[in-house]
Amino acid sequence: MTEPTNTPIDPNMVRELEKARADLVTLRGELKSARAERDTIRGERDEAIKSRDGLKAQFDRQKADGEKALADANAAVEQAKADAEAATKGAQEQASKAVIRAEAKAAAVRLGAVNPEDVVKLIDLGTVKMGEDGQIEGLDAVMASAKESRGYLFAEPPKPGTETGTTRTTPAPKPGDPAQFDATKADAKDVAANARALGLRWPATV
Repeated sequence: MTEPTNTPIDPNMVRELEKARADLVTLRGELKSARAERDTIRGERDEAIKSRDGLKAQFDRQKADGEKALADANAAVEQAKADAEAATKGAQEQASKAVIRAEAKAAAVRLGAVNPEDVVKLIDLGTVKMGEDGQIEGLDAVMASAKESRGYLFAEPPKPGTETGTTRTTPAPKPGDPAQFDATKADAKDVAANARALGLRWPATV
């Protein structure tokens, strides 16, 4: 059996080996540091993404809240506008109704209503309108119908001239009419003649 030969170790090789081992340790440390730095960077990146997402979500919420507030404001403006138009229309309708009722009362007076207020309450003024020119339309027909169907609410309208009041005077005689009989100036014969003309009984002897 051959004995192993004791070959002397080259000192340079030993130094190289030790240097390689030291370099390996250094590389391992650098690798560990690089990994730690990578993990730190990943963490910062993840935090940045979370922050970005949070900011985006906040922005989206603020945008949605702003759009809702704008929509609510526009709706409030439209509602206020509609309320104002309705109030104006209602006021105009009330004014028109008041004018129509006043005109109806005046018409009832002209037609001889015993109580014009009762006539206005009982008749239907729904078909009576006020035109754009301010003229009342349809009132004459309604009043004529009311007088025809509710005649008990009306009397003959007063007539003008000498036929009014309690001091009615005798109309002046027309040319060619016989003179009116005056009992204060007539004698017995004239009285008897006038009585017979009127169809009254009178003693035969005058």
